[in-house]
Amino acid sequence: MKMVLAQYTIRSKQEYIFRTNRMVEIAGASENISQSWNILFTQADKIGKKLRRVSKNIPFCMEEVKRLFDERKLNGIELFCGGGNDTVLYDSIETYLEVNKAFSRFLLENYPGMIPMAVACEYSGDYDKDYANLMKQSDIEKNKMISGQSDFILPFSMMDRTTFQPYSDIISIAESSVRVTDEAKAKRKAGLKIREQDETVKLLDDLITKKGEESLLAVVHADGNNMGSKISEMLTDKKDYDSCVNIMREFTADTAKAFGKSGLDAMQKCQQQLKEDYKDKYDEKAFFFRKIIADGDDMTFVCNARFVMDYVGAYLEAVQNYNNKGEKEWRYSSCAGICIFHSHYPFARAYSLAEQACESAKKNVHGECIKEESWVDFHYIHNGVGGDLDQIREHQGVSGCMARPWRIGTKANTDRKDYSTLQILADIMKENGVSRSDIKTIGSELEDSYSYGKFELNRVYGHHRNLQNEIKEKLKIDKEEDLLPIIYDLSEVYDLWFVRK
Repeated sequence: MKMVLAQYTIRSKQEYIFRTNRMVEIAGASENISQSWNILFTQADKIGKKLRRVSKNIPFCMEEVKRLFDERKLNGIELFCGGGNDTVLYDSIETYLEVNKAFSRFLLENYPGMIPMAVACEYSGDYDKDYANLMKQSDIEKNKMISGQSDFILPFSMMDRTTFQPYSDIISIAESSVRVTDEAKAKRKAGLKIREQDETVKLLDDLITKKGEESLLAVVHADGNNMGSKISEMLTDKKDYDSCVNIMREFTADTAKAFGKSGLDAMQKCQQQLKEDYKDKYDEKAFFFRKIIADGDDMTFVCNARFVMDYVGAYLEAVQNYNNKGEKEWRYSSCAGICIFHSHYPFARAYSLAEQACESAKKNVHGECIKEESWVDFHYIHNGVGGDLDQIREHQGVSGCMARPWRIGTKANTDRKDYSTLQILADIMKENGVSRSDIKTIGSELEDSYSYGKFELNRVYGHHRNLQNEIKEKLKIDKEEDLLPIIYDLSEVYDLWFVRK
């Protein structure tokens, strides 16, 4: 029998997760995906196939695996799991196909809407060659696969206009009867289970400052930088399975600690500090954040819009300052996108804009020179304009007004692109008695034209004679064309992030 190297993934994960605006279903969809590899090994066991998962106590040894395969004591072994993929070495193509059949059928029956993908190649003993072949097979399969969604339903069926799936049941939500699809039911079941197990999991309306007065929330999508480049560098000149698999296992475990545990721990500490600093100003529920996705180097969460930069700063700095204190020291960094929206705005749409803002932020770390820096971009939804982020900014005439994205973790007096520049500018404005309306007016005038924004800035200078000199002295900025985009960014979030009522 010839061994085969296989890789599993779930296709269109973000589409599956955010194909609903109900938060409990979004959380449930994320949980379903996170459980998919446990299901793979459970179903393999049910059909009598012996598969071994990654163990901290058992390093990978190819000779031992071959021996166990030959003695029929093992049918497959998980090489490593991370980045949304699971890589498994099977004793034969027959085992691979049998496990796939059981796994796929379970997902089809219990998690409708989730689309698994599996590819395999013959084992040669050269890890670099085999993995390159596996990636080639993956690209071919992605291009061949259809969407997996129902294109047609029976003419007498009532259809969900979002997923184009037929409604299959009527359930009670908040004392109302709601039609749901099989996909929605599976997501909701998992989401309700999470809510029962974790009392800190809140509805969106539980996170706002005060319903009817300020219902602004923020969704954040953060993604690690240059992870593929790190893997390529680690595996340079290494071809044997023992070395490559053990390095990948160590790296994926360390990645989970850096982005998951370290990042979330920092956010928890930030939450406690916020509660202490503003305990008399806000209801306790306003300080909660809700984790949606925490997988590998990906993080998505939602929180009150007033405190989003506190959480984002804590998370990004924790990732960048993470030290594994092991023999191999890997540097990590992440970029984030923020979308500020009202609690009843379609959440899937807000998430999409946060994801695009993250891509905008990551432009600063890609290119010929790889940078381990943390950047953040943000978008404030003022109206329901459609299109992607760049189209919205172009349509609204603000693409040339802003200084975004902002770097997290340097000093403003040496780099005006650091986010602390905004805080220093806000403090200068307050100390010189510049009103909120003046700051907002400069921003709105700049949207009309650069000359209007410059005229308004000079008017403000005229009423506050020390303002211009302090900006030059503290921010090292003396040109209006450099200052106005910074003021524009400040004006858009001044009430939320720099004036804590």
